[in-house]
Amino acid sequence: MLSKKDNTLGTLVHEVAHLLRTHIDRRVEPYNLTRAKWLALGVLDRREGITQTELADYLELDKSTIGRLLDRLEERGFIRREKDPDDRRILRVFIAETAHPVLSELEQVADDVRQQALSGLSKAEQTQLLTLLGKVKANLVSVRENS
Repeated sequence: MLSKKDNTLGTLVHEVAHLLRTHIDRRVEPYNLTRAKWLALGVLDRREGITQTELADYLELDKSTIGRLLDRLEERGFIRREKDPDDRRILRVFIAETAHPVLSELEQVADDVRQQALSGLSKAEQTQLLTLLGKVKANLVSVRENS
């Protein structure tokens, strides 16, 4: 059992997440993108055509914040917004072709940061780490859904 003096799960997860964010922020700075914009582009690359509201929910941002974020991405030509053909009140968001080269470079940045974070761990340890964190996440999602 871990004592209060030991590295607890919450502390370790928080510190690792903070360090990952710091490294990523530093590496994406030359692209003039915030982490939130990069995450939004990544989501849109995988789930093109989702609504602006769905994207806000996924990124845990409020409607005004996602609106401003998408405005900036649209100004740079990275995305386009279209009204839903069935409900003109709904805006669907699509990634523009001009974003794909930047996304490819950012994927390399993510791979580099991931490799740095996992250096010194064997492939088996990396797999075990991800498996265990996945189980912890599933436990917490289950608790949230059942409460």
